[in-house]
Amino acid sequence: LVLIASITRYLGVSGYGQYTTIFAYVSFWSVLADFGFFLILVREISKTNADVNKIFNNIVTFRGLLGLVIFSLAVLVAFFIPSYPLVVKLGISVCALGWFWISMNSTYVAVFQANLQMYWATLTDVIGRVIILGFILFFISINFPLNSIIWAYFIGNLVNLIMSMYFGRKFVRFRPSFDFVYWKKIFLETLPMGIVLVLGIMYFKIDTVILSLFKSSKDVGIYGAPFKILEVLLIFPGIFMGNVFPILTRYLEKKDQRLQSAFQKSFDFLSMLALPVVAGCLVLANPIINFIAGQEFVKASTIGPFFGLQATAPLVLQILIITVGIYYISQLFNNTVIAMGKQKEMVKPYIIITLINIGLNLIIIPKFSYIGAAVVTIITAVLVQYFTAKIVHAHQDLKINYNIFSKSFLSAIIMGIILFVVNTNLFAEIITGIIVYLVSLYILGVFSKENIRLLLGREN
Repeated sequence: LVLIASITRYLGVSGYGQYTTIFAYVSFWSVLADFGFFLILVREISKTNADVNKIFNNIVTFRGLLGLVIFSLAVLVAFFIPSYPLVVKLGISVCALGWFWISMNSTYVAVFQANLQMYWATLTDVIGRVIILGFILFFISINFPLNSIIWAYFIGNLVNLIMSMYFGRKFVRFRPSFDFVYWKKIFLETLPMGIVLVLGIMYFKIDTVILSLFKSSKDVGIYGAPFKILEVLLIFPGIFMGNVFPILTRYLEKKDQRLQSAFQKSFDFLSMLALPVVAGCLVLANPIINFIAGQEFVKASTIGPFFGLQATAPLVLQILIITVGIYYISQLFNNTVIAMGKQKEMVKPYIIITLINIGLNLIIIPKFSYIGAAVVTIITAVLVQYFTAKIVHAHQDLKINYNIFSKSFLSAIIMGIILFVVNTNLFAEIITGIIVYLVSLYILGVFSKENIRLLLGREN
């Protein structure tokens, strides 16, 4: 959030639009470099009696070579896009290098995740982000241009990878491996997941890319600021499911009866986390955008009112935040599908979803710009949740009890009403909201001694 606040204020709406275009474009290609290897690696080394070093070394070697090809191609293609100015094309070149380090680092994160040692990944990530922040603040202080900020990410991500390699030595020792028979096996195994991920990033990022092709940098900037907040908020279910995924994999492999309990508790926790975030952002959109991006983003608009509401970044945030509530839950179902090894069944639905997403964006963005892109994002999230839940329930008799969800929903509404009435400064409202929400949950009987023990980590 400090990074977003610094960059948005320094670059302004149009400059931040170019920054957003660079990262949206490269992230679009990055999923081809990942191609499902991360989750497949976690799943394979989580299995009983797995040959961890063989699996790790072959996947890292294969993925590294694939990444070099993909990111080189990304840079080459960028220079043939006429609507991108030179500063964006050069930024893409540097960003692609930085993202290669992220791609390689994620293989070590997979090892930490499979061994339930995610604190190492957290430590290296925090240090890397601090380095990025330090360089960005330094470059801003001496008035360096946009691409210097991209170089900061390159340096920070490289440091992150080096530290992960150091801490990962206790689990694996990397040696380049070229077992082509195993490569073929893994590629065929990861192919459905790779297709799903490619389609997934297409429907998640294609709106920004299409926006950058049809509209100005200012439009992209207005959309980019709230979308970045969305991306930050979506980190939390990813971290949570990163810890839960190996457990789900083992329970499914052993047909352990504790699977139902783990699934239900995950659903409850994600619901408790998502609902207050949605309610809070709906009420506090204006002060949140003002605090993170600055007053320029609160007022900036390139289109007319949308149903009587000013089409600015706060409205985009209010629309996009609905996606957060849906995505938190769909992450559970998505990871369960992969843990079951049923990722092939996700290919057809994701093709349908992606085609719908691209079609709607091509129709709506030219007329409604960033507001249209935000609305299409919600529609897409609903479709993803529907199809992933359908696949899970087709193979596992996992029942969902909505008791905690309904109480969390009521508590979030109470919190939202009080925040709307209080209307004080942002930090005071956030603290007030947290207190009101937790007290409401307690009064409604959501917190028991067992819940508290779980939260404190005293029970597996």
